[in-house]
Amino acid sequence: MTTTPAYLWQSAEEADAQRSRRLIGDVCEGINLVTDTGGPDDPEEVIALSIAGARAAKAAEAGLQTEWALYTPHQAAVVASALLAQIDAAGKALEHLAEYLHVMDARGDTEMPEYNGHEELNLNDAEMMLTCAGEEARAAVHGCEDAVGVLAATPYLGPQTADAHQTVAAVAGLLGDSARLVADHHCHDPAELEKNYACGFGCGCYIELQDSDGSEWQFQRGDSSWNLWRTTDIDEDGILREWTELGIPDAYAHPGHVSALITQSLP
Repeated sequence: MTTTPAYLWQSAEEADAQRSRRLIGDVCEGINLVTDTGGPDDPEEVIALSIAGARAAKAAEAGLQTEWALYTPHQAAVVASALLAQIDAAGKALEHLAEYLHVMDARGDTEMPEYNGHEELNLNDAEMMLTCAGEEARAAVHGCEDAVGVLAATPYLGPQTADAHQTVAAVAGLLGDSARLVADHHCHDPAELEKNYACGFGCGCYIELQDSDGSEWQFQRGDSSWNLWRTTDIDEDGILREWTELGIPDAYAHPGHVSALITQSLP
């Protein structure tokens, strides 16, 4: 089994461009500002891209320590393919960086000494260490390419919701006796329902639930977000003044993730 690490992350990037959220495009916008204009071609741009890559990798590492970082093995495959592509590119970059020390030497901007084997390290030692690090990084990538294929082929056994209604219904079931799904205002017209979904709204159904103090709350999909509010925050004119927006805008979010965020948000 052989799976090219670049394949899945590039496919995910292409699919993201067709979605309304376009999160990948937004996150990469700063990088595109450099690369779409022919760069990087000066020290500041090369340094900026290197730091952006380091920050992205560190942020991904932090995210992967959270319980709901990913839902499916296929998502894990996409992340693995992207991380492996980063390691491979970083390995090549380290090799190029080592080679570039000779360019600086040829320009007279520094001096590359001969290897002397002495205990005191010099630029020649740095060049060799960078080269070795780059080669080892690339070798590690090629040693685990099959892992991407295994992840991509592993079945997902969790809940799969097809729309916002299925998600809110599944969440109500997970919240137990303290929650009740209210479907009195469910939209039954297919065309109107499709329009609601396209605009980021739900099906009209919502969840009534209570916190530990017995206060009444409601949970519903609206304006491309999942929202939770206390019933008493609706004023006498029927206007909601305050609400909590959960941090997952996806209408197909894992019901377990949504219910966990609701539980965390309730006092």
